[in-house]
Amino acid sequence: MIQILRDIPELTVRAAHERDFLSDAVVRYADVETPIAIEVKMHVNSAAAHLIVNQAQRLEMPLVVVTNEMTDKAREILAEAGIGSVDGLGNLQLELPGLIMKVSGTKQAHRRSVPIRLSGKSSLVVQAMLLDVERDWQIPDLVQRCKVSVGLVHRVLRRLEEEEVIDIQGAGPHKTRKLTNATALLDLWAEEHRDRLARRSAFMIAQTSNQLINDLCKGLESVGVDYALTGSAAAVRIAPYISNVLVAEVWIAGKVDADAVCAQINAIPVESGPNVVFLRERNDTPLAFRTRIDNVWTANIFRLYVDLLRERQRGQEQAEHLRREAIGF
Repeated sequence: MIQILRDIPELTVRAAHERDFLSDAVVRYADVETPIAIEVKMHVNSAAAHLIVNQAQRLEMPLVVVTNEMTDKAREILAEAGIGSVDGLGNLQLELPGLIMKVSGTKQAHRRSVPIRLSGKSSLVVQAMLLDVERDWQIPDLVQRCKVSVGLVHRVLRRLEEEEVIDIQGAGPHKTRKLTNATALLDLWAEEHRDRLARRSAFMIAQTSNQLINDLCKGLESVGVDYALTGSAAAVRIAPYISNVLVAEVWIAGKVDADAVCAQINAIPVESGPNVVFLRERNDTPLAFRTRIDNVWTANIFRLYVDLLRERQRGQEQAEHLRREAIGF
C-alpha cells in the first residue's frame, strides 16, 4: 500500500517508525514531513465513504484511503471531510500541510457485482425507510408498505446490513431493522439508481409556469391518469430555487399511451422546444409514495432528489438545495 503512494511523483513516502505515534506512513513534500494513517479497501462506494468519515473523526492525523475502485460520490464525500484518496483507476486526491494534489484518472470503473442493486423495485424499500427514519421495521411491514415480495425485502435488508446503514434488534419474528445512517443510504441509492424510462416531449399553451403545471396536472386527473410531478416543476413548490420553470416533467403510469394522453389534454407532441415531458417506467416505481402538494400529485421528496440529479441543466444545484432546505441530511 505504501508503494502505491511512492509511485506518486514529487512525494517521498517511508514506513512509519514507533516514534511516529501509530501512523502507517510518513509523507515528505517540500521539506515537510506529515505522518498519515492509511485505510485499504477493495472498493469504496458512498456508504463506505460515510463510514470511513465517521471512523476518521477519532484519528489525530490525516487519513488516506487506498482502493482499487472508488465511486465519484465517495471521492467527493472523502474530499469534503479532508480525507485523501488514491485508487487503481488513476484518481488521486491529497490535501496535506503544504501540499494539494488532484489527478483525474483515465481508466473506466468496472461495473461491480453486488448482491442486489438499489434500483427499480428494490429502491422502494430504501424510500420507505428514508420516509420514516425513526421507525423500527419488521419484514412484513416493508412487504405491505412497498408491495414487494418477502424475498426482495430480505435481500435488500441484507445488503443494507452489509453496508452498515441499519441496526438490527431482536431475533426471529420479533427482529426489527432501523435506519442508522440516512445520509449514507440516500447517497448510496442515488449512486446506484437507474431508470429504464421512456420520454415523450410535448407543448402546452400557458402564460405562466404555474398555469402550465396546474393545467397539466388537472388535465391528467380529468382523464384518470396516475401521475407524479417531478424535476424543477416539483422542486420549486417545495424549496424554491429558480423563479421560472421552463419544462414540467411528470411521471405517468407505464402502460399509458403518452400520445393518446397528449390528445386528451390538448398537449402537442413535439421533437424540440417542449415545455412538458412525460416520463414512463414500466414498473411504475416512480409513482410510489407520491404526495399531494398544492392539489398536485408530486413525487416523494427522495424520488424527487434523485430525479433532479439526472437533470443536465442545474439539476445538481437544485438537488443539493432541495436536500439542504427540505430533506436535512
